[in-house]
Amino acid sequence: MLQMAKRTIKRLFFTEKREIPICWVRHSQTYWLTQQFAEDIIKPKKSPYSQKIEQIASETNSLGRQPLWDGYLTNDPANDRGSTRMPNNVRTASVMGDFYTSLVTKRRPNLIVEFGTAFGVSGMYFLAGLEANQEGELLTFEPNKIWADIARKNLNQISNRFNLTIGTFEENIDQLLLNSKTIDVAFIDAIHTSEFVIPQLNIVIERSSPQAIIIIDDINFSEDMKNCWEEVSADSRFAASAKLGNRVGILELKS
Repeated sequence: MLQMAKRTIKRLFFTEKREIPICWVRHSQTYWLTQQFAEDIIKPKKSPYSQKIEQIASETNSLGRQPLWDGYLTNDPANDRGSTRMPNNVRTASVMGDFYTSLVTKRRPNLIVEFGTAFGVSGMYFLAGLEANQEGELLTFEPNKIWADIARKNLNQISNRFNLTIGTFEENIDQLLLNSKTIDVAFIDAIHTSEFVIPQLNIVIERSSPQAIIIIDDINFSEDMKNCWEEVSADSRFAASAKLGNRVGILELKS
């Protein structure tokens, strides 16, 4: 059974479409994001960690449905999919994960902030980039202890360059940004409503370095999130903004 699962992963891993369309909303040729991704299609290469990450993700999915955080159930009234999720339903696609690894290796951030961690798939891809650079740290936040415990085990299989907080980003970030640390890359992937995303984005901006890169996941989650992305992507605080595929938005702060 295990060998069959490994063969399935390998087949999916190598046959998945390896292209990400990029659609610019704002861009400036003098800024890093525009210079790095000048084509209409991004073709991220697999890293030495990619296959291992996908194997870990498959093993995690085999654990079955896991309970949602109570706060998610309370704060997302539109939730109509029950109180549990399969790990694969809340994970980053492998091609996007490889893009995150590539982004980190090129940008060489000192500090990446991610919320929420979920089961650690996106975090593993970020860590793969930090390991390639042999520098930098990931601060990741997950209020669901059951999910966080699984994620910690997964992340540790890639790198120890992370600090996983069981709690929300908003309540804990200032305790961790010591000695004038600032955020270089942020990944916003928590409760997918504008009521939460806009305040979280503002907290990130206030604590970010000049020209920080900010990624927002699930911008197509609902009409509310589509409208949220339209507002954010046109915000004059950003020098560049683009949609990656249908699901992910990426932004670069002005200097």
